Amino acid sequence: MISRRHDKKAPGPFRDLAEYIAAAKEKGEKLDDLWIVNSNGGNGLEGLDLAIREVDAQQALNTRVKKNKSYHLVVSFREDEKPSPVALRDIERHFAEALGFADHPRVVGTHSNTNNFHMHIGYSRIHPVTYKAHWPKHDYHERDKVCRAMEKKYDLKIDLGREDKIEVNRHPMAARDMETHTWEQSFFSYVQEHKKPLLKALDEAKSWQVLHDAFAHFDLTLRKRGNGLVIGSRPNQHTKARHIKASSLDRSFSKTALEKRFGPFLEPLKTRQKTKPAQRYSRKPITHYRGQERLWRRYMGMQRKSSSLVFRGFKTWKDFLTHEALGDPLAMAIIHSQKKIMKLITTIPKTKTKTKGGKLALLVEHGNTR
Repeated sequence: MISRRHDKKAPGPFRDLAEYIAAAKEKGEKLDDLWIVNSNGGNGLEGLDLAIREVDAQQALNTRVKKNKSYHLVVSFREDEKPSPVALRDIERHFAEALGFADHPRVVGTHSNTNNFHMHIGYSRIHPVTYKAHWPKHDYHERDKVCRAMEKKYDLKIDLGREDKIEVNRHPMAARDMETHTWEQSFFSYVQEHKKPLLKALDEAKSWQVLHDAFAHFDLTLRKRGNGLVIGSRPNQHTKARHIKASSLDRSFSKTALEKRFGPFLEPLKTRQKTKPAQRYSRKPITHYRGQERLWRRYMGMQRKSSSLVFRGFKTWKDFLTHEALGDPLAMAIIHSQKKIMKLITTIPKTKTKTKGGKLALLVEHGNTR
């Protein structure tokens, strides 16, 4: 499930947009269903003309906006997916709420007879009571959130969003750079922690489903993306979905290698996807210092209130510690400790840093570099 704002050219009069949606003019398209929201003219195709006149009158009362008084959204589904009419109306309502158009008039049409069943939504940007124009800022973030939530709610196949695609294209070196910048564990590092048991599971697996179960044990998924495979995490209320290329963990997990062994890729059985994992990926600091849990809980509490002015000043654990160090000795101690550890990592020969249970490991564990 993906969404996009259709802005190859700015929408003209609302009538043009509404009639385009109702006519399904693209090659091969056919109107499947149409409904109207927040209009006194009716809620179906028979009331379309009256609804358009109503919106035109409302938009005319806003004289500050000279053009582009409408917002055209397209929501597409996978080739073999077509949600029920009730689900489609619920999906549209969630998009309207997320984009700030809940009280605005709109025309919604679903189109079929193409490769992907899809839904067109024409929102009037002009509020029907205040006549003020609304434009959702950074709308792609909100749309991706709705897509992920609706995929989960209606058991739809997951399509990677804008942020997920950025994560997929990250090289392992970029993940390490991210940890250096944020002092928070990257998803790549989390997956690397479980490389050994995943490789063992691969050696013992006899089918795709057994391999899927092994990944699910760590709250991970293995799925197709483009011409390859990605390893992903399941999103929760505190952590969004993350993805890396499967081959970046080990070449044994490349699509070519796995299909050579198990045959064409098979999705995991839905009845097995609800298994409670033994571990799951969540944000956590790479710093290790006694008593830092108090500060981490405070930091995560502020993260959940991301609209606060305070949060905008620091979006990473490192930024938060820098801010708190002005008045909290513990934050200052964590900063000094982490900087010494980072210095050791960059100066000690690589052969020494690979030794398990060595001095460096003890220093990191106890948050003491003396």
